Amino acid sequence: MVHLQQPDGPVTPAAPKTLFKKIYTSLTFWIVFGTVAGIILGSQAPEFSKQAAPTANIFLRPVQFVVFPLVFSTLVLGIAGNNDLKALGRLALKSFIYFEVITTIALVLGLLAVNIVKPGESGLSKVKDPGLKPSELLTYANWINHLTPKTWGEMMGGSGTSELLQVLVASIVFGVSTAMSNEKSKKTIIEGMEAIMWVMFKFVDIVIWTAPIGVCFSVASAIAKNGGLSVLSSLAQLVATLYLTLIIFIIVVFGPIFLIMKINPVEFVIAMKEPLVIAYTTATSEAALPKVFEALEAFGVSTHITAFVVPFGYSFNLDGTTLYLTLASIFCAQAAGVEKTVGEQITMVLMLMISSKGVAGVRSASIIVIAATLEQFSIPGWTVGLLVGADWFMDMMRTFTNVFGNCLAAVVMAKLEGEFRKEGWTHNLHSNSIAVPKEGLEEELIPEKHHDEEYERV
Repeated sequence: MVHLQQPDGPVTPAAPKTLFKKIYTSLTFWIVFGTVAGIILGSQAPEFSKQAAPTANIFLRPVQFVVFPLVFSTLVLGIAGNNDLKALGRLALKSFIYFEVITTIALVLGLLAVNIVKPGESGLSKVKDPGLKPSELLTYANWINHLTPKTWGEMMGGSGTSELLQVLVASIVFGVSTAMSNEKSKKTIIEGMEAIMWVMFKFVDIVIWTAPIGVCFSVASAIAKNGGLSVLSSLAQLVATLYLTLIIFIIVVFGPIFLIMKINPVEFVIAMKEPLVIAYTTATSEAALPKVFEALEAFGVSTHITAFVVPFGYSFNLDGTTLYLTLASIFCAQAAGVEKTVGEQITMVLMLMISSKGVAGVRSASIIVIAATLEQFSIPGWTVGLLVGADWFMDMMRTFTNVFGNCLAAVVMAKLEGEFRKEGWTHNLHSNSIAVPKEGLEEELIPEKHHDEEYERV
């Protein structure tokens, strides 16, 4: 368990805020404001939006920078600080089974939705083949390369993006090695990783306030580059089917989990609002990752559970993406007029389930997996081009569902392992006061350092 030292002495509660002050100091408010501004900008000034697209990197690049050290340090701490490696293995097995069950349900639900609604039979015109070469990208060799780290630079994002699956593998091996080392070496590594993690959370607290700018220009450029909002009207049936199916998935699949595990869904959503809003507006899971860690720990999930389950889930528990893969693949077959039997569709589902696990770290992974599947089932490649125009908008809901699912998975695993809201934890949902006292002179404090949040001793 991670022990974050805080200065001694009483903590003075923050003065109550007026409603107006709560609004204009709320990160969520400014992100929503940035989204609306981005929609207007992209629709009314498309050329400017295209040229100003790099402005989004003011937020996205620093967040991508922090992903590797944050995931690596928290995961190593979670493993090295846990002397019971058998318990860690049990957690890994439970997580994997949970992920596979949930993603299988997502694929089946996508299959049912696309066969009932048939969005591909809405008279769509043939478009230009986007020219993807999935056979060169989706290979066993590339899957292994994305699984195993070669150099620190490559794993840290030397190719332009952090290889999260590589980080996961390297962190687990490094953490286990640390746990098996002598006490002196182990203590040194743990203290170093603890310091890195604390600094990364502080780093996030600074750069997170550039999120509204990043969201604004990210949304604006996406709208401008894809022909404006009018492109959504031509694929309205597909977009509506995806959104409705994902909403049904959240209610029908996650709803019972909330009931069975006795998790308050309203409290959960309020606690996770910042990472969920960031995930939806940026359509990037990585952008939400730092806030996912903070929100889960503030919600009462132990650090070592969060550190293990979330990175694991980011590679293997992509509920929104897996549902979309099934829906989009059958949509393409329908658009091309290619009839597929139930048996062929089930085979496609199985292929998608395997393929979706093997492209972690590949850009445009969903499109690549779909293109590879179409190639195997003799469905024309031009149909993938139908998806490209509205993919950015569908990606927003996919990413939201992915992050929602991984946050819930971490809470579920924490409850199963008895690591949720352990004795002494308190969190006032309305005041955002968080404190987790530890036996002895130390306190174990969750690193939730949002500027308008307060700490209090219990």
